[in-house]
Amino acid sequence: MNLHISKYTLAILFTGLLSLSSCQKDFLDRKPMNLISEADLWNDPDLIKMSLNEFYSFMNTGFTTTYIPASYSDDLQVIGVEEGKISTFLTGDFTSTNFPLKNLWKDSYAQIRKINYFMERASAAPVLSEQQRKEFLAQARFFRAYVYYQVFNNFKDAPILLHAQPVEEAQDKPAKVSHKEGIAFIIEELDKAAADLPANYANDELGRITSPAAEAFKSRILLWAASPLNNASNDLSAWQKAAAAAKKVMDGGAFSLQPDYNDPFLKKNVLVKPEVILEFRYNGLKGERQHGFDKNNSPAGYGGRGVNGPTQELVNEYEMKNGKMITETGSGYDPADPYAGRDVRFEKSILFNTAPFKGRPVETFTKGKDMPTTNASPTGYYTRKFIAEDFDYNKDPNTTSSTNWIILRYAEILLNYAEAQNEAVGPDATVYQAINDIRKRVKMPELAADLTQEQMRAKIRHERRIELAFEDQNRYNDLRRWKEAATILNRKVNGVTITKATNGSFTYAPKVSGSRVFTDKNYWMPIPLVELGVNPNLNPQNPGW
Repeated sequence: MNLHISKYTLAILFTGLLSLSSCQKDFLDRKPMNLISEADLWNDPDLIKMSLNEFYSFMNTGFTTTYIPASYSDDLQVIGVEEGKISTFLTGDFTSTNFPLKNLWKDSYAQIRKINYFMERASAAPVLSEQQRKEFLAQARFFRAYVYYQVFNNFKDAPILLHAQPVEEAQDKPAKVSHKEGIAFIIEELDKAAADLPANYANDELGRITSPAAEAFKSRILLWAASPLNNASNDLSAWQKAAAAAKKVMDGGAFSLQPDYNDPFLKKNVLVKPEVILEFRYNGLKGERQHGFDKNNSPAGYGGRGVNGPTQELVNEYEMKNGKMITETGSGYDPADPYAGRDVRFEKSILFNTAPFKGRPVETFTKGKDMPTTNASPTGYYTRKFIAEDFDYNKDPNTTSSTNWIILRYAEILLNYAEAQNEAVGPDATVYQAINDIRKRVKMPELAADLTQEQMRAKIRHERRIELAFEDQNRYNDLRRWKEAATILNRKVNGVTITKATNGSFTYAPKVSGSRVFTDKNYWMPIPLVELGVNPNLNPQNPGW
């Protein structure tokens, strides 16, 4: 047995029982076996199936760090004690030797090598039935596409490796393929995966990647490919492909909007037509799958750390319940009572002064319970989304959060369709339907019926920001793909200073809470300099680096 093969096998075996796609208590909760030989593995279909589990851990989660990815954008400002961890993201001041996500290239190709090895062995394993082989390879193929998308999304151009290679080899110094070629390969992989994946699984296997989940992820990637960053000529066929991919998921009926906006984040084990499509799952058990988001983000007066503070820019984006922006005539907005009468998604996503939370009103006024003299929210707001209000993180320090990190949900599919269809043909009835379905859930008025394509574009972008606030890297990547990051992320972000009078009334004054710098070179990460040293075929470096 070759030494590098042994390394791969040990890495694959049962070490990644960490995450899943779409719903329920499932196969990932099974306890792993500690020791097993390679020969035993490839002669047992059940063990081969279980060895797929590591690949589910390759999906992203924002709960591994105290800050979440939305803090790279203008939606969140991290408290000062934590800001240093992402300062290079915020300033854009980094190099090809020391930059955010500097390990992403190396880690991604290590994951791709593991998947390639599994696919080569599973393809030839005589113990597998053809149906088993097809399903196992399809799951692995999905995750290979998923990891490659992380590479091409961040580094623009990159090599595509399709065969197992030991980590210590450079695989004959492979050349890069273009971003367009890389995305085309990923789409082809997802099509193949979707063709061979089942539409659903038995209850004890729920959570494995399904055909509808692969189709849904393809929708996100085709929207990325059709957007201005990657479609400078505005080729309408690219938008048409993105719209068709989203429409296929919508027509398939595997997913739906859940009744309450918070349901996808706080309710698990949804057995029928879930909204969640891809998620990184937690069980809250010490030493297994747990995170500290609730404590890290609750206000200080509740025993929390309030790491991620929503910005005033985001707060101002929430409409009034009558559908008007706070700056519009007739909105009913009252600067003396600025949080009253807003879109219900505001109070479900953001903790603001006087908001009811865990049995008392939040106090973010100066000298209030939730604005300590050190490490208070830099913006005067705290994050509410993802937090289970009935979870007491102060009761037992060994008990941590178990809410799942949502990567992709059905609301995004509706938004993807609306955006792509509007760009392809304009604001037809199906565009209105997709957006209005999202708004109806939170009892917001339907959009005006006479919008131009440009006006609808602005409404869709607004709706994405509100509906998907703080989720995955949606805001940051939206600004990148729209080519608006160099404008929107080149300014200050703001918050509010609140003063309480002796009569109990409040006054609100704006304050600068942080700043952002983003230049054209920041649209793509640099290829790590160490990789260029190993493989000169990775040249040229990305522009500006």
